[in-house]
Amino acid sequence: MNYELKTSPITLLLCLFIACSGNPAPAAAPDAATQTAIEERLMAELAPSDDRAGRERNAIINRAIDQHYDVYAAPEGYFYEILQPGDYNLLLTGDLVQVHYRGSFLDGTVFQDSRQRGQPLEFAVGELIPAWNLGLLRARPGGAIRLLVPSHLAYGAAGLVTPRGDTLVPAHTPLEFLIEDIEILDPE
Repeated sequence: MNYELKTSPITLLLCLFIACSGNPAPAAAPDAATQTAIEERLMAELAPSDDRAGRERNAIINRAIDQHYDVYAAPEGYFYEILQPGDYNLLLTGDLVQVHYRGSFLDGTVFQDSRQRGQPLEFAVGELIPAWNLGLLRARPGGAIRLLVPSHLAYGAAGLVTPRGDTLVPAHTPLEFLIEDIEILDPE
């Protein structure tokens, strides 16, 4: 779907300033020329914000710009950044893998972290939320990937609720995932 952004550059800068204020300082930023090129590429991805999908997409782009992420838009609607390329071939649907991951809201608040639990997650590629099923097909064993995900490719209208009834992720919440230490396991 192609969107045409119909707003002035001043409005865009104001929206970016408002959306980015109050967030923690980003880690090491790329040089100014590289960052400018990344920001220009990402600003071209902005969507009209008169619906939920557009607002979520813009929030994701603002997070990426604010944190100096060099993410790319996937055709399915999520954004990704290969942080470590890994080795061998790309993962395939059905591969049994083990990963460490951190899930957070776009403000940086962590809602799940496998390292804090002290246990990586094991699963077959294709059995999780759509963004993971799609994004992991871009990853390789030993690699790391960042996913910025609109709610419809994450937990959607249902959100994420624990078996005890506690809400971990509210409905319609875009998310960020860092997936690393990807390892293919031998099926038993």
